[in-house]
Amino acid sequence: MEKNASAVITNGPVAFLHFEPAQLLEGGPLEQKWFCLRVAPKQEHLAIAHLRKIFGIEVFCPRLRFQKATRTGRRWYVEALFPSYLFGRFDYLTQHRGVQYCPGVSTIVHFGNKIIPVPEQAICDLQSVVPEGGKETITIQPEVKMGEEVQVVEGAFAGLKAVVTRIMPARQRVAVLLEFLGRLSETEVPVATVLPTARHPLEGVPEEARKNRK
Repeated sequence: MEKNASAVITNGPVAFLHFEPAQLLEGGPLEQKWFCLRVAPKQEHLAIAHLRKIFGIEVFCPRLRFQKATRTGRRWYVEALFPSYLFGRFDYLTQHRGVQYCPGVSTIVHFGNKIIPVPEQAICDLQSVVPEGGKETITIQPEVKMGEEVQVVEGAFAGLKAVVTRIMPARQRVAVLLEFLGRLSETEVPVATVLPTARHPLEGVPEEARKNRK
């Protein structure tokens, strides 16, 4: 079988190109395709550095930048959009061994003995939501909703958890119901002083809604 021999499998309306590495032969032009790589936990930076600097491979690892409430107040966090996964663009036949044994990389994602490249359009769609100059990072500004549990991170009630009962956009304030001195009380605080208690900005967001968040 020639190097570029491949097959197509269909999953509903989407067709995926796949091939079996054992059937690839030497020769022919290089075929740069995107592949999904699984990396060791918290080793994205190590894998990216080696893939780019040593192997000269184009890498894409989108990240989320968001705020979380902590005991000491608000804090910015940066986490991989797909924890323990990243995307690399390379010629499988000539570079897969280097990629496979690259420090930080666990494996090239495969299904049985089949390798399925990531469609170019899928990567383009992901890259399109990253702001220009954002260094692969998507910043999510905190939003509060009616009935949502929040934590007060500034002011006299800092550290207390509460539930949003009213939102007053014109005054940039929210009314929250919190327990203080053994009783429930409603009070108004600036919206900038509260943060959702969700551990991740996409926690609880339906899949369809996630596609529209930026």
